[in-house]
This record gives sequence, structure tokens and C-alpha cells, in this order.
Amino acid sequence: MDENWLILDMRKTRFVKAVALLSLLVAISIMPSCEKEPTEPSDTTKSDTTTLDTSGNKEYMEQMFALLVLDKKFMIKLAIDSAGINLTDTYDEHEIYLRKETFYKGPLEIYADGTRYDGTWESNDDYSTLNLEIEGLPEFEYYNTLWRFTHKSLDILKIAPVENPGQKQLHLVKP
Repeated sequence: MDENWLILDMRKTRFVKAVALLSLLVAISIMPSCEKEPTEPSDTTKSDTTTLDTSGNKEYMEQMFALLVLDKKFMIKLAIDSAGINLTDTYDEHEIYLRKETFYKGPLEIYADGTRYDGTWESNDDYSTLNLEIEGLPEFEYYNTLWRFTHKSLDILKIAPVENPGQKQLHLVKP
């Protein structure tokens, strides 16, 4: 009986070793190769960054800007001046609309206390900056800035002046 036990034990050991070896071979065969693919010679000319971005092409950016920003109502969620003073209470009732003339400029409308005030907006080709110009109320001077986008999402735009020696920032949300 000891002899049968020994033969059975040897068969189990061989079976386990065979399964382990087979598993290792399968794992190695499905692993990606560590060899690098040959690369083509790199192009040393500069690429045109105004026509391409990480999400696609210029037309795609225009469509997204039109879909998510143009003619949409925005409200002020946060307004901080250069000294770091929170001015949100002054601006939180303002309704802001960027109307389309082209994908890169157009009329700016701000509704304050039921009155519409007109100005202009303009952006650069990659939508990294936004220039706002409006007159009418003393607090509109706050808007008259060349802003840069610090955050863009479906429901909030965060901007700060391109040249910002202080803490000035503006957060716009879709209500």
C-alpha cells in the first residue's frame, strides 16, 4: 500500500508541475512584448498648435465651445479681487451670456438687476484666453480683463487674469 501511495503522490506532483509549467507558458505568451517597436524618424518641424489639441482638432474645439459655452447662461459662483477680497455677493446675481458672432468673438450680455448691459468677448484659437469688455456699472470694471482659463468642465468655468499679480479669480457656473 505504501508503494501505491508513493506512485499516486508522484503522479500528483508531476500533474501539479505540468499545470504550473503550462500556466507559466500561457502567461508568457499573452504578455505584451518588452521589445520597443521601431520608431520613425522624428519630425523636427514645429506643429501648428492652433489647429490641434489633445481632444481633437480645431473644428472639434469650436463645436464643444459652441455646445458648452456660447449662448448659455452663466452665474457667478466665486469672485475674488486681486487683494484676495471675496466679492461674490456683488456679482452672484449677474447673468452672463457669451453670444456668437464667430467661434472666437461676439457680443457679451450681462443682466444685472433686470437690466441688460452689452459688451464684447473674444477668445484665442485654442480657447485658453477670454477677453471681456463691458461698460455700464462701476462693478463691471472687474470683468474688463484678459482672462485665462484655469479649469473648464461641463458646468463650471474658472478663469483668472493672464497677468495676475494678486489672487483675482472668477468662477462661472451654469444654473
